[in-house]
Parts: sequence; structure tokens; C-alpha cells
Amino acid sequence: MIFVLEIKGMAILAFEADNMDDARAYAANAAEREDLTQLMSNGAPLWNGKDQITVRAATETETDQFEEQRKDDWEHEPHADPEDFEVFLVPLDEADVN
Repeated sequence: MIFVLEIKGMAILAFEADNMDDARAYAANAAEREDLTQLMSNGAPLWNGKDQITVRAATETETDQFEEQRKDDWEHEPHADPEDFEVFLVPLDEADVN
């Protein structure tokens, strides 16, 4: 299943997990949370380290976006693990994309 991390009602990141418990564990992962404080969108960190991060099932549109990006990525990097993949649903600042 595809899940989405939301912060303050905004869909931030789509990822795959077997079930909601696994998705919540992914969202609670310290390394993932640290990344969210360092990555920027429109000059602001994706997460301020305080706001609640929620997890929900992805919408059909978000799932389609995730699958399309994974397919494109796999074509460019066939060595990448298709199971270990995430898609940011917000634009990342240029310095974070490189």
C-alpha cells in the first residue's frame, strides 16, 4: 500500500508500507524525521520538529504519482531498490534536489 506523511494538513511524502502499523513506524523513524527538518520547500523546512506528523492511505492521485515516479526512477537507475522508494509531494528547494 502507498501511504502519505502529512504535516499541518499538507501531503509531504508518499511511500510504500505493508500496513498502517509499518507506515506509522516509518513516520516515527528518527532518521526520516531528521531528513524532514533539513529538506526545504520554498525556503522553509518540511518539518519544524514540533508539529504532529500524521500518516494516511494515499489517494488514487497520490498513488498514481508515486507509481509513475518509481517507474521513471527505475528506468534511470535500475540498480535502485523499488521497494525502498519515496516521493516528495511538495517541491524541494534546488539545493536539496542535487
